Amino acid sequence: MPYINGFTTAAEAGGAEVSVTYTGSFGDVALAAEAAEAHLANDADVLTGTAQMVVGAVGVAADAGVPWFGTQSNQTSLAPDLVIASQVYHWEVVLEEMLDLRDSGTKGGKAFEINLANGGLVIEFNDGYGLSDDVKASADAAIAGIIDGSINTGA
Repeated sequence: MPYINGFTTAAEAGGAEVSVTYTGSFGDVALAAEAAEAHLANDADVLTGTAQMVVGAVGVAADAGVPWFGTQSNQTSLAPDLVIASQVYHWEVVLEEMLDLRDSGTKGGKAFEINLANGGLVIEFNDGYGLSDDVKASADAAIAGIIDGSINTGA
């Protein structure tokens, strides 16, 4: 839910109205497509989603020509002209530390976090979308503000 909460907070701060649907499934592609269709029927201008089922929702967005924000991995290949950007997990940031700790004999007892500051989360923009330079610069400034703490995410 951190992605959903962050997306919602940022969109609402920009004046957007946000509708969220929880399907109760991580893998039901048809259910994700139905949720996307319902949002489009209610005049959604942009869509996003999480989990393995996003291919269903991305397909609906692509068919309707509606922009998409990806998460977990770069989803540009699913809709090359419509994915604006993707929040991408880079698990290797913590996996390398875990392996180093294991190799030194430490097993368990530590929580790990991936975030923008440590490079575990990266925003990858889709060059094929045609995002304007000023909007991308604003996004980059927001990312930098989250990293340096000048933007409080509430997390």
